[in-house]
Amino acid sequence: MNNKIDLELQKIEIPKELHERSKMGIKKAKVEQQKRRFKNPLLAAAMILGLSTTSVAFAFPSIAAQIPFMDNVISFFYDGERDYKNFETFSTDIGLAQTSNGTTVMIDNAVYDGTNVTILYAIETEQEVEQEIEIRAMNWFDVVGASGKGGSEKITKISDNRYVGLASFTPDFEDEKYPETIEITWNPEAFKSLSNDLEVEGDWSFAFSLNRLEGDIELLNETVQNENMNFTLQSIEFTDVSTVISYEQVVSGELLKEWQSVTPVFYVTDDLGNVYMNGTSGGGTSLDNGRTFKGTSDFGTIKEGASKLIIRPVQIASLNYGKGHTEIELEPIVIDLKK
Repeated sequence: MNNKIDLELQKIEIPKELHERSKMGIKKAKVEQQKRRFKNPLLAAAMILGLSTTSVAFAFPSIAAQIPFMDNVISFFYDGERDYKNFETFSTDIGLAQTSNGTTVMIDNAVYDGTNVTILYAIETEQEVEQEIEIRAMNWFDVVGASGKGGSEKITKISDNRYVGLASFTPDFEDEKYPETIEITWNPEAFKSLSNDLEVEGDWSFAFSLNRLEGDIELLNETVQNENMNFTLQSIEFTDVSTVISYEQVVSGELLKEWQSVTPVFYVTDDLGNVYMNGTSGGGTSLDNGRTFKGTSDFGTIKEGASKLIIRPVQIASLNYGKGHTEIELEPIVIDLKK
């Protein structure tokens, strides 16, 4: 049975900045969802009629062109650590929208880089919301055939009644092989203000497919170690929108007797001083209660002119549930980008 590592749900006592950038979510995919297959690679959600809510679905980009704030949604998420400048060029235009109880949810663009999935969406409601909102959903971006996933989500308020969101996650597959095409469903149940002064329930339901974005993979198998663990950076993949690192670590039984979990975060820079990751984690899987951990993590594209990439793994050894933690630093791994 797979043991998914979930930093947030186990309430590991870790630095505040890691909580803010690495919100992990793990859940089992439903059997019926694993069996489901879509006949059309892009499906608009069906119209749903209920006693108290009415839901209307439609597909665009024709409608997207009439909604100014939906233009270039990704621009709201540019930051100093990750630049999504190539996202609009190489992502898939999803163009799905659905309105229920006066609130319209729109999925703009999405990309699947062969390991990670990034989805852009927007929310427009008839009611003014003074505070930030969160999404209540029984199923958060389910991937058909995946056994679980880890990821993060950010929702940004851009006006009194408009929000844009970015979700990024790594699905886990039992055979560890990522398919060429993945099928995604999303059924948000409600949008709730963080101040608890407003909650909008409705019927929204989306389904769409994404094809794998091809990239260049470089096999590395670079290992750093200490007396209690071996960490191997297995490969790095360069796509038009992201850089993906794949890794495996083996932790000693003695260390796991002292700490309940040991999971990596990464600090990634280049020889020009650009910062790509600053204590960020990724999704991963362990089949032996944390002794061996395989995972991936991704960041933006490499800045022009950089010739070396410096990846510094730091292990978070934790007692979980906020009972204490320690950081174990390993030697950095330097990748020559000019080979």
